[in-house]
Amino acid sequence: MKTYKNVDEYIKLADKDKQDLLKRVRGVVKDTVPDAEESIAYGMPAYSWKRSSNEKSEPLFYFAAMKGHLGLYPTPGPIETCKDVLDKYSTSKGCVRVPYGEPVPEKIIQKLLKERLKEIKRSAK
Repeated sequence: MKTYKNVDEYIKLADKDKQDLLKRVRGVVKDTVPDAEESIAYGMPAYSWKRSSNEKSEPLFYFAAMKGHLGLYPTPGPIETCKDVLDKYSTSKGCVRVPYGEPVPEKIIQKLLKERLKEIKRSAK
């Protein structure tokens, strides 16, 4: 697995034809959850979120330029909750595969992120 210093480096080292796509996904995540913590985990851009400064961060969302698709990894819960809007994509327990050549599904990414935030908030109770 390649290692990257940060998300900027991940995008910079991605295939040129995937860089704009990755920037758009990153922008959607940052616009939807501005206080998400950005890092690299499992060799891909990763975002985590914590309810308060004294809480532990929870995994929120990952994405990656895979060989044949853009991989979105919102954790299993949101994929199950949002399955009605994911029917045109190949999914697995923790992944949504967006074929290259398709527009970035910004509204779906926003929905997945919001569902994951709700899940994290519910787990605190």
